[in-house]
Amino acid sequence: MKTITIIFIMSFIIITACVSASEPNTSKLETPSPYSAEQTKPPPSKDPKHFLTATIVPFYTQVPSPTFEGPPAYINIAVDMGAGGSGFSSTIYAQEVYTGRTLGIFMSAGMHTASFLPTSAPLDMAVPAPGTYVFYARLTNDPMDYHYGFTECTVPAECTGGPLVALEVLPGEYYTIKIADRKAVLPGINERGVPVTVPWVIQTP
Repeated sequence: MKTITIIFIMSFIIITACVSASEPNTSKLETPSPYSAEQTKPPPSKDPKHFLTATIVPFYTQVPSPTFEGPPAYINIAVDMGAGGSGFSSTIYAQEVYTGRTLGIFMSAGMHTASFLPTSAPLDMAVPAPGTYVFYARLTNDPMDYHYGFTECTVPAECTGGPLVALEVLPGEYYTIKIADRKAVLPGINERGVPVTVPWVIQTP
């Protein structure tokens, strides 16, 4: 009986010792210090407009068309290519002789088999006024080799390439001209928008 009691007590002591040894000694553990604000600061903030200011681009860069500062002058323009009218499409230009300001208007092709000429009806063109303009036409399909200028000559077969007529126009006034001189010297295609340097003479209203 004594032996059993001793074994029981020894077993109890051994189990108690093991349990005590397995528990951590919290008195010796170091408590980690919380991170400071400098250690946990968020990433640098961005300007909320950064994305917009970095990506906004203009929708287009088209140069606005000329606007009229006041009442324009109106020019009724006919093109005679030799048979009384214009059988081919062309672009008609009005170029201010001093500033080079250039405006254009499209004239569609007429009917080549039309019974009555002109085959393309004259067009009205509005130009800023006052101003002094020369007028000329270039064929759409061959603007370099086929072109006509407004000179004093109105009968194509008789034209010899006289100087362009510069028409002085006034606001609100209406003028009529005929472009017929196949041999007239015109401003070059790359000379639109600059003062006119080819020969020209002034015709007053």
